[in-house]
Formats: sequence, structure tokens, C-alpha cells
Amino acid sequence: MESKEEKTVIPPWGRNFVIIWGILISLFFIGIGIFSVVTVNNYRVGAILRHNARIDSKAVEPGRTESETALPAGANPRKVTAGIYLDSITSISILDSSWSPVFYIWFKWSDKDINPGETFRIMEGEIVSKEKLIDKVDRGEHYVLYLVNAKITKFFGTERYPVDDHLLTIAIEDGKMPWKELEYVPDTENSKISSRVKMPGYKVSKIGIVMKPHTYKTNFGEPGVSADKGHTYSQIIYGLWNIRPGFGTYMKIFVGLFAATAIAMLAFFIKPTDVDPRFGLGVGGFFGAVANMLIASSLVPDSGIMTLMDMVNGIGMITIFLTVVQSTISLYLYDIMEEVPLSRLYDRISLAIFATGVLVINILIPLVGIVR
Repeated sequence: MESKEEKTVIPPWGRNFVIIWGILISLFFIGIGIFSVVTVNNYRVGAILRHNARIDSKAVEPGRTESETALPAGANPRKVTAGIYLDSITSISILDSSWSPVFYIWFKWSDKDINPGETFRIMEGEIVSKEKLIDKVDRGEHYVLYLVNAKITKFFGTERYPVDDHLLTIAIEDGKMPWKELEYVPDTENSKISSRVKMPGYKVSKIGIVMKPHTYKTNFGEPGVSADKGHTYSQIIYGLWNIRPGFGTYMKIFVGLFAATAIAMLAFFIKPTDVDPRFGLGVGGFFGAVANMLIASSLVPDSGIMTLMDMVNGIGMITIFLTVVQSTISLYLYDIMEEVPLSRLYDRISLAIFATGVLVINILIPLVGIVR
């Protein structure tokens, strides 16, 4: 009787089994790859639309109340030119959803009855300190310059972390006079940014400044004003776009996962009957992937959705699990059914499909997610 080591012919059913297995695993990687790429691309497009709408004087931002687009009949607001020069960022934290800019802000106006430098306020944040540097009047035009240190709440979109991009905004409005009484005019020519401004892991791509009306969904209980009539204020928004310069952060965060996945696939080179190393590599790789996932998750707040980071970690963990499933089947073919050639072919085909699937997906996902 021919021993299992002497068998050289793969039975027809065995070839069919390997073909079916190959098709199923390929469909898994194709399906999960398409889902991940499409989802990440949608996240990227959505972020671009949100950011552009934020620095567009006429666009309605997704998820925000639509503001009044025109002044009431007969309104003649005082015009105040306002500009911002961002000098530095003292702190920034995606995990704590905040950033602290230091910036110069100036106002120019002609009406002597107002003082916008004393009544402006920071939206979605607070002024930590405000120092008046210049206060003068030249031929009836008032001019004031302040140096402001602020802390602003910013809910960073982490759907594509760590190939994400962000729009940091400084939004100001007058604390007393609504749009019908005071209208900001952005000083686009002189509003700029210092070369000292840095955000770790990102680079500044561009800046912008616009005036947008901002409508509150309340009358603040003001007597004589309809309950469904909100107050609208003129708002200056200074925006700073930050993008990832490359894939360095992506590799640093997932290098542990990629190593664990590669280690698990080394099991395909080991004889199935060498149970300890064959299964030990997969089990060890799985726990390594779990550890990497926990560390990566601690870097950003929970967004409550399936993020790019969740997808990459999930694909890695599922792949490692499937290597253990494959090893179990290969051991059965080799030891129980004594189909050594079939077991070896099964290992080679599995290695090719697993390695190709993981490699292609982890190249496409960051390429689709990053904004250039």
C-alpha cells in the first residue's frame, strides 16, 4: 500500500476543493477590499465637501442650520473690516478635541459709536488672553490690533485616520450687534499665516477667510420677537487646511499589525503535522494584532462608526484567523486523509491569495483615503 509520503497524484476532488477554496478566499478579499475602498473614498469626498462649504460664504454646511442669506429690508449695517494673522499653535490634540492658536486680529471701521475690538468673541472656544497692541484713528478711520491666545474646541474627523486631513477654523462674531447692525468685511489681502505654524504629522496646504452669516435657532426670549425667528450675526471664519504629507504615520501605526499578519502567513511554509509552530504562529499573530488594535484605538476618540483604522485592523485580524482555519484544514488533508501533495498545493495557493489580498488592500486603502 502506498504511504502518504509517497503519494504524488492529486485526486480530482482535491483540485476542485482547492479551486473552490481559492475562489471563496479571493471573493472575500475582493468584497472586503471594495467595501473598504468605497467607504474610505466616501469619507474623503465628504470631508472635502464639508471643508469647502465651511470656507464658502454662500454654502450651507452639512449638519448645520441654514442661515439667512440676505439682510432684512431697510437694513444698513456698519461695515467693519477684519483680518487675522495666525502666529502659532501652542497645543493641539485630536484625542482631546481641542487646539490653541495664537493670532493677531485687527479691525478697521469708520463709525465712532462702535468698538468691535472690545465686543468680538470666539465661537466654539474661549479667549485665554487678549492684548491690545495698536489703537489709533487716521482721517476718521479707526484701527485696532490685538494679540489673542485662544482655546478652541475642534471635533477632528477621524474616519480616515491616519491618512486624514483637517480644517482648523477661527470663527469670530460680534457679541452685541447682529448682522443687520454690523457686518464684517474679510481682509483677504492681509490675512496670512506664519511659517512657524506647525501641526505634528501634517503640513499646511492653504488658508482662507470669509464672512458668513450665522443664524441661531432661537430668539433668546427677546420680547416682541417671534419664537421661530432666530438672530443672525455676521461671522468671520479664518480656515487653515492641514493634510498628511505621506504615509509615514500610517506605516508607524500599522507596522505591528502587518508584522503579525506576515508571521501568521509563515505557517504555510511549515509541515501541518508540526502542530506547535504551525498553529503557534497564527495564535501569536492574532494576539499581536489585538494588541496593535488597542494601541491604535487609544490615539483617537471613538467616532462610533467603522473607520479606516477599524477596517485595516479588522482585515488583519480576520486574515490571521483564516490562516488558522487553513492550517486546520491542511492538517486534516495531510494527516487524516494522507493527501500530502494536496496539502502542499493547498498551502501554496493559500499563501499566494492571502499575501496578494492583504498587500493590495493595504495599498489601496491609504491611497484612496489621503488628500493631496
